[in-house]
Amino acid sequence: MEKQHLTYFKIENFKRFDSFEMSNLGQFNLIVGDNNVGKTSVLEGLLFDEDLGQLIRDFWGAFDFRNTYELSDRVDTQTMRETKFWTFVFKDLTLPLKIAASFDKYFTLQLDVIPNDKLTEEEKQIATKELRAIIPELWIKLTTEKKDELALYDIQPAYFEGKPLISSDYFSFIPNNLANSEDLVKFFYLKFNGHKQVRKELENSLRSFLPKLEEVRPHRFISGQDTLSVILNDRDGIYPISTFGDGTVKLVRLLLEIVMSEGKRLMVDEIGSGIHFTRLTNYWKTIIQLCDKYKVQLFATTHSLECQQAFIEALEAPEKVQYQKDARNISLIENKEGKVEAITFDFEQFEYALNIGFNTRGGKR
Repeated sequence: MEKQHLTYFKIENFKRFDSFEMSNLGQFNLIVGDNNVGKTSVLEGLLFDEDLGQLIRDFWGAFDFRNTYELSDRVDTQTMRETKFWTFVFKDLTLPLKIAASFDKYFTLQLDVIPNDKLTEEEKQIATKELRAIIPELWIKLTTEKKDELALYDIQPAYFEGKPLISSDYFSFIPNNLANSEDLVKFFYLKFNGHKQVRKELENSLRSFLPKLEEVRPHRFISGQDTLSVILNDRDGIYPISTFGDGTVKLVRLLLEIVMSEGKRLMVDEIGSGIHFTRLTNYWKTIIQLCDKYKVQLFATTHSLECQQAFIEALEAPEKVQYQKDARNISLIENKEGKVEAITFDFEQFEYALNIGFNTRGGKR
């Protein structure tokens, strides 16, 4: 495991969780559980960042993907930013959102929603360091603290002065069933088009799904918009990747985003969705190999037993045995009081549990 990879994670007052924690994390983490137990919320919590601007943009990206609220001219922008977005993030806006995590060292992070008239004089100096057309009624304060280091904090407006919040060009979260879209072309131009070796790695990885693949490249069809496409060595023509089905599109996106997330965390919702069960084992082999090469820590959800079994089968392959020590299955269990607990299985425990038919898919107690 790389020193920047998480080994422990705890979050409080986030989405449906009063408190939720995971320990003994590896590089390849498969999170399982019933529908509505909070698997996707765990991935969204893992988008946390020590930089407040980046944290807000990433949480906003998750909010936008969820389509929780229709963003239109009919919506009061200020009210939406002040209440609806942060209500999506905080379980209780009157309480702080807290995160504790371990990388190479333990640190804590806290988010507070603060009314303007409750800011201290010191906080006002931080909050008003930039000239603003209007003074926000609510502010977001981020405090971070690491062992043997001074606590640091930053403050930014809670509703962005009524301006649309622009997500960063990339953030490391893949929602379920995200379709083929122009961002794939953008990623390709950014990381692959001018880098022959990386492009060849992508093409080699895709051959597990498209054995006749010769080349991947953007192509402009009649629509006038570039589309990520492929050339095959047994026929003429250029074909959009969507020609080969949702599973191929999903694999292409995942491979591109692994490279985009080099050295960071990547969160993938319902990782096996759209992949035929006969292809799941090779799919996992390809993902594990590329995550290792680019030092990506993977957090992926599934509710599929077939996906769990394929995860194990991929790691049992002789050429993948070395990755077993960094593989985890994390089962989410909801108790009678509605609290969600995470039970972490290392590879040997997970393999044994599947072999004896023990329930590793989470559920309720």
